[in-house]
Order: sequence, then C-alpha cells, then structure tokens
Amino acid sequence: MNTQIAKNHPSFIAENKNGLLIFLAKAILGSLLIAISAQITIPSWPVPMTLQPTAIMAIGLMVSPRIAVASVVAYILEGACGLPVFHAFKSGIPHLFNTTGGYIFGFVPMVYLISSLRDKSQTFLYRFGICLLGNIVLYGVGVSYLSLFVGLNSAIQLGLVPFLFKIVFSISFAILSANLIRKFKI
Repeated sequence: MNTQIAKNHPSFIAENKNGLLIFLAKAILGSLLIAISAQITIPSWPVPMTLQPTAIMAIGLMVSPRIAVASVVAYILEGACGLPVFHAFKSGIPHLFNTTGGYIFGFVPMVYLISSLRDKSQTFLYRFGICLLGNIVLYGVGVSYLSLFVGLNSAIQLGLVPFLFKIVFSISFAILSANLIRKFKI
C-alpha cells in the first residue's frame, strides 16, 4: 500500500519524468553522434568506410547498455522514418536492406557488448579487447548479410579486408576519446 502511495506522489512522478527526459536526451544525442559520424567517410563499394564504428565504440564505453542500445535503435529508426542520417545523407527502409544493412543492424549487438563489459576493468588493454570483440560481432553480422548480395568470398574481400587496417586505429581513438570525455565529464 505504501509503495502505491509513493508511486502516486507528485515528487515520484516528477523524478521519473526527469529520468525519462534525461534518458531520451542522452539517446538522441548518441544517435546524433552516430549520424554525424556516418557522414565522415572514405567512399568505397559496396560498404563505405565511415567513422560510425568509432562513434559506436565511444558510446559503448561511456554510457549504460540501455542508453547505448537506445542510441543505436534511435539512429536506425530515424533513418527508417526518412531522416537523412545514413551514409551520404541517405534514409529510408530500403537502405536498411541493401549491402550496408547488416552493418547498421550489427551496431546494436556491438554497442550492447561493449557497454555491458566496459566496467569490468578500466585498463586500455581490456577496453581494447572488448572493442575488438565488438568489431568481430559487427563485421560478422555485416559480412554475413553482405554475402547475400555478393557471395561469401567477395563479402570478405569487400566488406572486411579493407577495414582491417582501420580497426586498430578506430578502437584506440574510441578509447582515448571516451576517456577524455569522461575525464572532463563533457
């Protein structure tokens, strides 16, 4: 009975509304970071080289799994609804089902994995390892889906090999960025 009264108390309702607003604001800011990083690109076909994985890793290293996943899901929904948030300001549901769709959907397990494991250790090596694991998941999903369009061998050659050199730098940059942002509590 007392918990029911407390839940109906105006201060409890206000705290929950504030908490929800803060959650939504963080998720939308995360989705904005992902959208901006999608536009920073080196053109390549069939999968463009963008800064999205770096942004996703930084988000995963900075916020809770709920906010991290909500950021990625918000980004996907924004693009699906027609906002020009995908690479080269593209949008729409068809974009989610082309050659890059697997990578876009792969962002969800990637960010969840990184965010869920991030607090077990603060060392650079540990965080590098969880980000590497996140990239393995991302490229596993992305290459698997891409193979439906171009075959497995071509998917590996076009959707993984060109990105291998970038992964180490992306992970390092994401960790350093997340550490710097957390240090200054930006």
